[in-house]
Amino acid sequence: MRAIPAAGSEPRRLDARRNREAILRVAEDAFRSDGDVVPLDEIARRAGLGRATVYRHFPDRNALGFAVAAQWLADLERGAAAHDADGLTFRDLLHAVMSMQLEHRPLVRLFRELPERQQRRYTEGLLAVLGPAFRRAQEEGSLRADVSIADLPLVFEMLEGALAGGPSTVDRGEATERLLQVLLDGLFSDPATPVRRPAVGEASSF
Repeated sequence: MRAIPAAGSEPRRLDARRNREAILRVAEDAFRSDGDVVPLDEIARRAGLGRATVYRHFPDRNALGFAVAAQWLADLERGAAAHDADGLTFRDLLHAVMSMQLEHRPLVRLFRELPERQQRRYTEGLLAVLGPAFRRAQEEGSLRADVSIADLPLVFEMLEGALAGGPSTVDRGEATERLLQVLLDGLFSDPATPVRRPAVGEASSF
C-alpha cells in the first residue's frame, strides 16, 4: 500500500521550497558584486530566515555556490533551447557565459575553490548545454571551423587570467568588456555581428 502523507507534510514541503528559492535569490544577488563571498549567516539575514534554516538547505558556502551555479546553468539551458524560436546565436550564448564570469566574481572565486571533480562536472555540463548551438554555428559558417568545443574552457581561462591579474587600481569596466568582444571576435567568422541577451528567468544573470 502507498503510504498516506502525514498531516501538514505538504505545507512543510512548500515552505521548504519557498525558503530554498529565497536563499538562492539572495545568494545570486550577493554573488553579483566585487566583494568577497558573503557568509551564510549574512545570506540568512538578507533572506529573512533563521541561520539553521539556511544551513539545513546548504551546509556550507560551497554547497550554496554550486546550487547557484547549477540554477544559472539551467537558465542558460532554457535560453539555448529557445535558440531557433528567439533567433539567438551561439555568440549570444557564449557572451552570456562570459558576462556571468565578469559580473559574478565572488561566485567564480568560490567555484575555483571547489574540488576538481566538482569543477569538471560543472564545466562538462556547461559544454553540453552549449554543444548544439556550437555545432549549428560551425555548420552555418559563423563560427571558425578550426575551433573545438574543448577549446572553450581555455577561452574562459584566458578571460579569467585578465580579470584576476594586474594592478587592482586599473579600471576594468570598459576594458574588460572590450576584452570580451576581442575574445569573441577571434572565434567567429563575422566579428561585427552584435550579440543579443537571452530572455530567461529572473535569477539569471543574462
